[in-house]
Amino acid sequence: MRNQSRLQFRSIFRVKVSNPRTNALIGYVGDVSETGLKVLSDTAFEQGAEVVLRLRMRVKDDEVLQFDLDVACKWSGSNAKTGYYEAGFILQEPSAEFALMVEKLRIQRGETENGDYSPV
Repeated sequence: MRNQSRLQFRSIFRVKVSNPRTNALIGYVGDVSETGLKVLSDTAFEQGAEVVLRLRMRVKDDEVLQFDLDVACKWSGSNAKTGYYEAGFILQEPSAEFALMVEKLRIQRGETENGDYSPV
């Protein structure tokens, strides 16, 4: 059972995912929680694969968060509706950068720590 609520993106282009060795674009983050993320991509990931992903998100005009993340693929499949492959990843170990990104996203959406929305 999920312990954290997921933050889903209206625009999938919010957080880019790339290969840290080649810097080639892999896809985009579909949603995040404190312990993992869903990646939408043109190529499939193998369930059980352990990979390093580079995440990049523009926070403000002059601020960009970029960091590498060790993750393991928990599930993978294709979405006939969107045409993308989708894969769910779990963090291999805690990441301060990833926690900061999730926190910034929750603040931007006006969400409190318990998952409720504060009046804005």
